[in-house]
Amino acid sequence: MKVEQIDHIHIVVKDLDKAVEFFESLLGVKFSKEVFLEEWQFKSRIAPIGPVGIELMQPTSPDSVFAKFIERRGEGLQAISLKVPDIEEAKAEMEARGIRLVSAVEVGRMKEAQFHPKDAYGVLIELCQYQAVHPGIAACFEKGE
Repeated sequence: MKVEQIDHIHIVVKDLDKAVEFFESLLGVKFSKEVFLEEWQFKSRIAPIGPVGIELMQPTSPDSVFAKFIERRGEGLQAISLKVPDIEEAKAEMEARGIRLVSAVEVGRMKEAQFHPKDAYGVLIELCQYQAVHPGIAACFEKGE
């Protein structure tokens, strides 16, 4: 499978504001405005560090996937997102290797597919395909925010 780069790293936290303060101070970065994804029951903020982003994610419901992640494993690394040039080809290769597809979404020009962590040493692998800058990062930093 051709991977262009690590796109971003997902870190699940209990307190988004506290985590943003910690990582901004530690890494000298600026996180985006907060984004709330009702369907997935979490809010997040993202910061680019060179070509790689760090996305901090806080569950907004005790029933969310991310709340259950914290309950089982504690706060921490949840997923690694890899940018690929052809997501359909990459999905087929992952599935041919026995790595189960959990979900796939297409939002505007961006396509993402998530694969089961039990098939990848405990890390959810997310594949993403888009042109130029990740649309999520671009939207979060529009108008100088």
